[in-house]
Amino acid sequence: MARWIWKVRRRLGHVPYYAWPVYRERERQAHVFDPHLVRARRDVYLIGYWQSEKYFTAIADLIREEFQLREEPSATSRELAQRIQDCQAVSLHVRRGDYVTNPRTHQVHGVCSLEYYARCIAYIAQRVEHPTFFVFSDDPDWARAHIRPEQPTVYVTHNGAARDYEDLWLMSQCKHHILANSSFSWWGAWLCRNPDKIVLAPQRWFNEPGHDTRDLLPEGWIKL
Repeated sequence: MARWIWKVRRRLGHVPYYAWPVYRERERQAHVFDPHLVRARRDVYLIGYWQSEKYFTAIADLIREEFQLREEPSATSRELAQRIQDCQAVSLHVRRGDYVTNPRTHQVHGVCSLEYYARCIAYIAQRVEHPTFFVFSDDPDWARAHIRPEQPTVYVTHNGAARDYEDLWLMSQCKHHILANSSFSWWGAWLCRNPDKIVLAPQRWFNEPGHDTRDLLPEGWIKL
């Protein structure tokens, strides 16, 4: 977590949130920008995801600068980061976990289809010369068995849940991105500093109907 977030939490830990106005995100409008919040004239307490770039566009460079690893990454991650720098690296994220095993979570989110990943891989192959795909997943065995591009592919499996923040860092080092319907790969792509990055996302972020995602994806990201 970024240093400035920890500083804020330490300073405000003793302040009860009910001392400020409280805004709770509405579940099915969690990705709709509310301009009233950024115009607030006093401190407020926000409960929710608030996942829209529009909330922090003005400080995007500061956020990217602050979201750095606080410790040196593992030797394996450093070596992989160098490989990523040396090629046309494309991160590809497969989100499974409770999206598959928890019935309610599966009902809400669903999982991206193999057809979606095939479309994304084909899209990248037509536009990026000599791409190398770096596959990240919370179910690496499944990903290795089912996500098999014709192009060079690296399955990133060494970090596991204990060091998944290094996966996020490695994602952000890639030049282009294929997202799952997951905030993890959303942030991996957003933190990427490549001004010419291609970011592909699923047409439907939620399996359950009724979720308004109009402001979820930044301008220029492509739905497939």
